[in-house]
Amino acid sequence: MTPTPVRRAVRALPSALLAAAVALGAASCAGDAETDTASVEGPAPDLGQNQERVRLTEGTSVNMESASGTMAAVQMTGHRAGDDPQVTISVVPEGGEAVEHDLPLGGELDVAGDRWRVSEIGLSDTPSQPSSTTLTRADGEQG
Repeated sequence: MTPTPVRRAVRALPSALLAAAVALGAASCAGDAETDTASVEGPAPDLGQNQERVRLTEGTSVNMESASGTMAAVQMTGHRAGDDPQVTISVVPEGGEAVEHDLPLGGELDVAGDRWRVSEIGLSDTPSQPSSTTLTRADGEQG
C-alpha cells in the first residue's frame, strides 16, 4: 500500500509541531533587550563609592570630595602580600602633587582634609581580577 499525501502529512505533523515548539522556545529564551525589565528600570547603583565608603580597584583613579568641598584623586597603585598585607595608595590633592601611602589593614590616610581608614584589602596576582581595597571614613563625618 502506497502512502497517500494525507497520510504523509499526518505522519509529518508531529515532527513539524516539535520543530515549531523548539523554535518558539529558543526565541523566547533569547529575549529582547528593549523589553528586558532589568535594562529599562534605570542605571545600576554605584556600589563602589558613597559618603562613608570608597572601593578602590588597583590602577583606577577615583575623584573624592571632602566635607569642605576640596577634591582629590585617589588611586590604589600597588600592594604587598604576606602575613601583614599592605596597599599603596596615591592621593593627588586638587592643584597639588601626589603623595603615596603604604598602609596595612586599619591604617589611616588624609584625603583632602578628611581621614579615611583601610577597612578591607583584597589581593590578587591575576590581571583579569585586579586587587582592591576599601576605605571607610575614619572621622565619622559625612561629606
